[in-house]
Amino acid sequence: MHHSIKIRLFAFLFFLINTPIGSLAQLQIIPDLETAVWFNSEKLTNPWAGGFNTPQFSEMDLNKDGVMDLVAFERGFYGSVKCFLNTDSGWKYAPEYHHAFPEMRNWMLLRDYNCDGLMDIFTSVPGGVSVWQQQTKNDGSFQFVKKENFLQSTDSDGVDAPIYIAVTDIPAIIDMDDDGDLDILSFNLVGSRLEFHRNLSQELVADCGELIFEKASNCWGYFSEDGNNNTVTLFDTCDNTAMREMANGKHAGSTILALDLTGNGLKDLLLGDITYKNLVSLINGGNLQEASMISQQTDYPSNSLPVDLAVFPAAYHLDADKDGINDLLITPNNPNNSRNTNQIWWYKNVSATAVPEFVFQQDNYLIESMIDLGERSYPVFFDADADGLMDIVAGSFGIYQSTGNYISQLLYLRNIGSSSAPEYEWITDDYAGLSVFGFDGVYPAFGDLDGDGDAEMLIGDETGHFHLFENTAAHGAPAEFVLTHPNYFQIDVGQSAKPQLIDVNKDGLTDIISGERGGSILYFENKGTGQQAQFSTEPTISNWGKLNVLPDEFTGFSAPFLTVDSLGNSLLYVGSEQGWVYAFDQIDDNLQGEFRLIDSSNFYGMHTALNGYELPGKGNSIFVSGSFTGGIGFYRSGTPTFYGVDEFTYSTLKIQPNPVTNFLRFELPAELTEPLQLAIYNTFGQLVMKQSFLPEQLNSIELKDLASGLYLLSLKSSQIRSSGKFLVK
Repeated sequence: MHHSIKIRLFAFLFFLINTPIGSLAQLQIIPDLETAVWFNSEKLTNPWAGGFNTPQFSEMDLNKDGVMDLVAFERGFYGSVKCFLNTDSGWKYAPEYHHAFPEMRNWMLLRDYNCDGLMDIFTSVPGGVSVWQQQTKNDGSFQFVKKENFLQSTDSDGVDAPIYIAVTDIPAIIDMDDDGDLDILSFNLVGSRLEFHRNLSQELVADCGELIFEKASNCWGYFSEDGNNNTVTLFDTCDNTAMREMANGKHAGSTILALDLTGNGLKDLLLGDITYKNLVSLINGGNLQEASMISQQTDYPSNSLPVDLAVFPAAYHLDADKDGINDLLITPNNPNNSRNTNQIWWYKNVSATAVPEFVFQQDNYLIESMIDLGERSYPVFFDADADGLMDIVAGSFGIYQSTGNYISQLLYLRNIGSSSAPEYEWITDDYAGLSVFGFDGVYPAFGDLDGDGDAEMLIGDETGHFHLFENTAAHGAPAEFVLTHPNYFQIDVGQSAKPQLIDVNKDGLTDIISGERGGSILYFENKGTGQQAQFSTEPTISNWGKLNVLPDEFTGFSAPFLTVDSLGNSLLYVGSEQGWVYAFDQIDDNLQGEFRLIDSSNFYGMHTALNGYELPGKGNSIFVSGSFTGGIGFYRSGTPTFYGVDEFTYSTLKIQPNPVTNFLRFELPAELTEPLQLAIYNTFGQLVMKQSFLPEQLNSIELKDLASGLYLLSLKSSQIRSSGKFLVK
């Protein structure tokens, strides 16, 4: 169990039914993928897919229609999955499948290890690899069940040990010897040579349904990679003396793709290295029993535009254009300081023979269909053109440049629809010309600080400072911003200042709240007048609400969004580095006190930021979210269908004890006579328990097999609809 369980001890993923933005007792929003975004008069097909930084691509039939869909795993300590359905009109973003995937980090490859036609998960654990088997549920949907915590391999001395795969690496998992089961190629601990872990499933049980490995070679292919660069030495003797000499070098990271490049039925290699921009191809001149790399190419593919992708490229062999022939997708494998736009290179296989010919097509594969601002996007709603409709202005940490720097600027999406049915036109990605100022990250906030009826723009940056841009436009005209107060009031929140302008204490003056790298919220009270704002350099309250989204050993990167419900009560949402958004109430008349955490949701990513507005007279709301991958998510009030919970008003279920250790007890109405369907879901919406009971059998249930954390319990029959939350200690 890794560190995110510490978050789950006070965080619970569940979404409420139709309620206004400020009156919810649980966080409830669902993706809205139908709201259009127009770019250069063309409608983006996946505008709200959230962007990409370091995606790893695999194929899988998500909707069981017999056609392979696309699954992208975004590398990170908190990795996230993005799914795309294969449709007649192209790839269609499908977030409804994300909840079915387990928590993963570093890397994920989908492979069918047991030959049942269903893709299983191979993924990183510290120093090794674990396996999750795909199973089909009774309703036809899929789930993943842990098959192996650590894959083991037996060496020549008969000793079993975990298959070593560095967390930086991506291994090759493919049938290397053409015997019908999946083998594994990975660099050894030193990182200079490939270990071949042969799967003996077919040999020992005449079935590919097992995972039985032997370390068949410590030097597969008879080559070595230099410990300090990506130079490859062919025809390595593989003796132990050379191995000891290599030990002074240290494995920094490599990616491996095994595929047949020559049509001779043998697996060749494409290698990426952590500090280099190119791919190296190695040609296998051996045989199925013993590989031998006989030639290399450092500018692959030389027949087309060679890979030149800063930095640490990884290759994926799949059908990118759905023509039945596998192509190459190349992406960076380093989530930091590498290209974060135009970084998915598609090489189409134009060959009609068994010898592939990969020709470069584009560098923005799939990204061209979505909004992507590089890294750590931060969208907010703001009526930029003063037409009464909420537009979207989004900043970010920035877009990576080849020099290693980032360009930070603002995207402006103009609402050309209506308030309740918005539709957006991409106007500019350098709103207010912010790129010329060279800010290190731009995180916008809008509010009236001078009492003239229009909004100023306050920019927070990564250095922890604020910069005020005055709105010089005539009243009722589209906003025009001029920088008037750089380093506004000399305020310094430390790092990663994410501000909001709002009247916190309801005295008629616009205050400032801000997130920061450490994970707390700072409150700056406006001590000025309606016409002239005045702030102290130091925060009025340095840990506002006594909340912090910083778990042990990590940074928090809090991002606040304070709103007011239809009853006038304040509600605070706080985004975080780990991808959770927390909701707090008990704020009014308690500014010096501790706010109450009422719920939270995991947004399947990192560096989440939330913003929204309530629809007049509608009783529901619209939200946007930002993330580490640079895109924007678009949401409305609603209940996710993957919980299997109907949209009705629940009665509250009394659960005791809470927290619980072994047995959970709850009280039921005496008049219940019909069987009850009980279901328990974890914080990722995954069903962990489902059972039918007669009312008299349901005095208590045993929970000894549930891991520590928070859970949702749903109880249904024709007589009752009820739900509750409980904590397992």
